[in-house]
Amino acid sequence: MNPLLQTLSHTSIHPAPPLPADSPCCAHELAFAQALGWSVPPSLMPMAAWQAAQLGLTGNADPAWAIIDLVNCEFNQGRVRIRLPQGLSSDDSLAFMHAMQGFFLEDGIALYPVSPGRFLAHSSIFAGLPCVTTERACLQDMHALHDVAELSTQTPAQRLLRRLQNEMQMLFYTHALNADRAQTINSFWVSGCGELPTHTRTNVQLHMPLREAYLQHDTTAWAATWSTLAQQLLAPALQQGERVVLCGVDRCLTLQASATPWWQRLWQSLRSVHWVERLS
Repeated sequence: MNPLLQTLSHTSIHPAPPLPADSPCCAHELAFAQALGWSVPPSLMPMAAWQAAQLGLTGNADPAWAIIDLVNCEFNQGRVRIRLPQGLSSDDSLAFMHAMQGFFLEDGIALYPVSPGRFLAHSSIFAGLPCVTTERACLQDMHALHDVAELSTQTPAQRLLRRLQNEMQMLFYTHALNADRAQTINSFWVSGCGELPTHTRTNVQLHMPLREAYLQHDTTAWAATWSTLAQQLLAPALQQGERVVLCGVDRCLTLQASATPWWQRLWQSLRSVHWVERLS
């Protein structure tokens, strides 16, 4: 018998309810936050503060952090299509950050490079700021400014960030950094705000190899990656009694090793059924 199938025969599977269409995050982001032990709203998951702690950027007493992603925004009839830049080098990313930095510092926002196209931002304006994650924004069209209502109802922090977004659009419109780029970088996306809980689990791993193949609609690469993950990660983890969560955009399944094979669990459940209704 295939080792993976043998492992799955002793595994219980628990589907989670699908996320609503207007969810500010994706299923894997919510599952990761829950696995870390966070009990926070989906719009206030403190991924920025968590990353800052991982990088040792915790010397400042103010805990308010945000993730700033360089993006391409395509505006069409009041909606915004968000795309992450492709093929952005570390040097080019730093050049974009240096071009932005003066504008951000004027508003008391300090930027720290994390990876090409992504920075951590530190400022009190991010405290309690609801956000839509970059992943969610890239997977569906968004209303301008995170589906925020009329300007008159926005908070001072939201108005400040809107102004900064407008300034970056004007700065990058004819900037030399975009001269040779097939897809220009013309704005940024804010996410990951929220206060880091006191207690965070450390034995949680997030594996993302399937993500790129999925986003590129490459079924061959997805199947090959899945086969590798199943053999090298999924089966060993379940055999060791670990809990595995498989996530899509809006749904996730929790897999947990069980001492009782699935067919015995099915038989036990059927024995408790006292009547069957025929549907015509």
